[in-house]
Parts: sequence; C-alpha cells; structure tokens
Amino acid sequence: MSIVFINPGSGPVHGATVEQATQNTAMFVLDLGARHLPVANAERRHEADYGDGRFAFEITMADGRSIEIQMPGLPVEQVRYLGKDDQNIWDFPRLYVDGSSWVWNFALGSCEPEDEDD
Repeated sequence: MSIVFINPGSGPVHGATVEQATQNTAMFVLDLGARHLPVANAERRHEADYGDGRFAFEITMADGRSIEIQMPGLPVEQVRYLGKDDQNIWDFPRLYVDGSSWVWNFALGSCEPEDEDD
C-alpha cells in the first residue's frame, strides 16, 4: 500500500480565528515590504472566505495589482514557514494566493510581479 501526499497543509485549519488571520496578514504585509514588494492596502473580504479556517484578504500592491490571500487563522508561528532549520514544512498550513496554495515563504514569492519578458 502506498501513501501519496498532495499539497500537505491544504486541508481545513481547525481552531482558526479571524483575529489571528488578521494579525498574520499584517505580518505577511511586513514580509512583502522586506522583499521590496510594498503594499498600499490590505482589506478584509469576509464574503470570499473559503470557510475552512482561512480568511480572505485583498492586498493591493503599490504597483496597483490586487491579490487575494486566504490566510490561516492560527498563531503566526504555526503559519509563517520560512524554511528555518527548526521548521518542518509538513507542520504548516498553506495560504492561498489568488487560488493557488503555498506555504508562507513561497506565498511571498508568488506575490512578485510577473516578468514582462515571459
């Protein structure tokens, strides 16, 4: 018998709160800024919630792009995967960025503008 994992961390997020998701989104915005991806605005979009412990936010980038983030509502240390030695990627829930699932550090990268040469 084989076990196959597809997108670990993409399932429901039990015990999540909108308050924690809001705090996580604020940290995500700071992390984007640290990558020289400035954010003009982040706004809660309750009507777009997935309903599985992730909460919707619309992030408007300084360059005018709009990005939907589905942020898990767990404490930030349980969501903010940065690839550190003491972090196990399997333990972290995924964020959804415009419908695609990513762990935190890759979600940040997915917010970069598309290369105009592609």
